[in-house]
Amino acid sequence: MRRLLGIALHSEEVQRGLEAVRELGLIAKGYEISKTKNGAVVPLIREPTVLEMKRLKERLNVLEIRQVEFECSKAISKDLRNLPEIPSALRSELPRSFDIIGEIAIVEIPQILTDYSAVIGNTIIENNSHVRLVVQKSSDIMGTFRGNTETVYREFGCRYRLDVAEVYFSPRLSYERMRIARQVRRDEVVVDMFAGVGPYSILIAKSQQTSRIYSIDINPIAIRYLEENAFANRVADRVIALLGDSREVSTKRLRNVADRVIMNLPSEADHYIDAACQLLRKEGGRMHFYKFATRDESIDSIKDLLRSSVEEQNRVIVSFEYCSAIKEVSPTRVQIAVDTFVR
Repeated sequence: MRRLLGIALHSEEVQRGLEAVRELGLIAKGYEISKTKNGAVVPLIREPTVLEMKRLKERLNVLEIRQVEFECSKAISKDLRNLPEIPSALRSELPRSFDIIGEIAIVEIPQILTDYSAVIGNTIIENNSHVRLVVQKSSDIMGTFRGNTETVYREFGCRYRLDVAEVYFSPRLSYERMRIARQVRRDEVVVDMFAGVGPYSILIAKSQQTSRIYSIDINPIAIRYLEENAFANRVADRVIALLGDSREVSTKRLRNVADRVIMNLPSEADHYIDAACQLLRKEGGRMHFYKFATRDESIDSIKDLLRSSVEEQNRVIVSFEYCSAIKEVSPTRVQIAVDTFVR
């Protein structure tokens, strides 16, 4: 832990605030963002200048700088770079960080370091007492400390059971999920087109207790966990799990029912825009669209893609309410989130 200056952000402004602070080069690297009841506090390397404060105020509705205790990042231990088993020529290829889901660490190992996977896995476990298992993104278990790949992850008062070897889950989208959940209004009908184990659906149901969420996924294992998680979080009466392809379900069962559609499958979402349009009410609704993009790909080109695809369905985008990079996928790729109102 270390006490640093931090910028306090309300949940609906976390992503916009992060983007603004990154642009100014003010983020203190090596520390975790601190979660709060109403949002998050981002660690800063120093106090912003008058000009930097002016730029931040142009982007944010609420701006507060305060001293906060920040935890060190969940990063690969520096000791790893000194292990004799790993040749010095390869140490620059070592992963810089990893995700933790419950008691399981997820790490991406370059192919050139495959022979050292066990060493990397064991070192992560030895340096993180709460981690009992290390898994590669390919779902290959590393190290001698092997075990059940099922775990429990907690986020914003919600509890999710999942098997990291069978379903996809990203802890890095926690603030994005809260950003969407806080937008849902009373009595809304939401369709979560690629629901997984339910992180969007369940958080929305707990945040807005009069909402009704149809949660679709083609993976039967994900649906089983989603149903279990909805029951465990006491929202099973409002989260309806539907097994199947989102396009088929939207056509046969949910046409024109949604006030809001969530499309969190960035690798494929652009192929389901027609289905999302079918889900939305005839009088219109909101679409939360996600897409992977290169860092040099313009936001305008993504907007144009979305606009033309919606117009092919005899719909129109009335407004773009949000458009921003929300997660780094690789040094050259990011995940983009776009909120639109479609009529």
